[in-house]
Amino acid sequence: MLKTAIIFLVIMFGFTGISAGEKPVNTDHPVLQLESREIDMGQLVSGGRVSGEIHITNAGSKDLLISRVRSSCGLMIPIWPDEPIAEGNEVVIRFRYNTSRLGPFNRNIIIHSNGHPKTHVVKVTGEVIPSRKNDEP
Repeated sequence: MLKTAIIFLVIMFGFTGISAGEKPVNTDHPVLQLESREIDMGQLVSGGRVSGEIHITNAGSKDLLISRVRSSCGLMIPIWPDEPIAEGNEVVIRFRYNTSRLGPFNRNIIIHSNGHPKTHVVKVTGEVIPSRKNDEP
């Protein structure tokens, strides 16, 4: 009987949870909603800079302010909007990645805001491969 009650509670609470892509119910504060928490940039050719984007929506009822965006590595540079994001509006955080280091990479972009929760992490992965010029003897 206790096992059945626990399973029932787990199922009920599992359906009411908030995940990326869902709008929370009855918010009276800004809510930062990410389109995706992971970005796979695939294979990148060395010797240049590539760009990526993180799409954010304010799913709350008050203006969302992005106070700071930082990366876990100096090879990745984020650029974010300064202006408040009104309820329901979407903005884009852009980032550049310097492909000077060969091999796979796994970096994080950390977004700080007045939203709920205050901090979000987006995982960026990929692999830098040598350019054709570097492959030739």
